[in-house]
Amino acid sequence: MIGRLIYSILSSDAALTALVPATKIFPYVLNENTDLPAIVYGIRDVSPEYTKDGWSLDNIEFTVVVITPSYSELQDIAVIVRDAMELFKGTVGTTTIQRIQMTGMNEQFLQDVNVFTSEMSFNVNVINY
Repeated sequence: MIGRLIYSILSSDAALTALVPATKIFPYVLNENTDLPAIVYGIRDVSPEYTKDGWSLDNIEFTVVVITPSYSELQDIAVIVRDAMELFKGTVGTTTIQRIQMTGMNEQFLQDVNVFTSEMSFNVNVINY
């Protein structure tokens, strides 16, 4: 469902895949022994909306996390991820995506593994899975 759409948007962005190949974009968990940089995405919440006729759309909150050992590289990749995701709208397959909006971002340095992370939160309404 939405996970495939997130992957599709990220993996089809040429500027992004020049820095992070599609083979390094994962749902939920970074594969063991993956060379960095890499990206992990996940769904936080799905809130369906209904009308008197039934289901109308899902309001979905999701995150995209960039992981890299270089802060400069983190900044470069995060900008591209945001450009690829934010304000995206259209139809992918049979799914209609209303405008994706970024709702927040959190950067961290994880000393125990010596990497920088940027977690971006997004919100989108999705129709017709």
